[in-house]
Amino acid sequence: MQHKSTDDLFHTLNQIQTAEELENYLTELKRSKKSMNLSDYLNYIIHVKNLELKDVVSSSGLEPHYAYQIINGNKPKPSRIKVLALCIACHMTLSETQHALEISRNGILYPRDTADAIIIFHLNQENWSIASINDQLNSEGLPILE
Repeated sequence: MQHKSTDDLFHTLNQIQTAEELENYLTELKRSKKSMNLSDYLNYIIHVKNLELKDVVSSSGLEPHYAYQIINGNKPKPSRIKVLALCIACHMTLSETQHALEISRNGILYPRDTADAIIIFHLNQENWSIASINDQLNSEGLPILE
């Protein structure tokens, strides 16, 4: 289930006729969410959004070797800043970003935090430019994504 598109999941849901079928769907949904790690999720998003891995790595602003290690699962506990940089480079929505932060065991974006509010704003505007986000973070005297 973790590698099905949203359209496929809607199609499956539309075919459900009984409470038992719904229960089976929900059980599988919970199982697939628990088993997915950050590497799986990043690769899933890259695939679903038809992104090129090299473009994601380049636009993340991270050192390429380090970014590839995170995406390949060889860096199991990347920092929150690194995860955010990759989420932005993957053109993730706010919801997708929050999920990536959760499965990487990093704090989700919090709207009362100034830096997080800036990032939330840019995600909601579909502005996935690390440079633009960093400019605004820097102008507020906040740590940048690097």
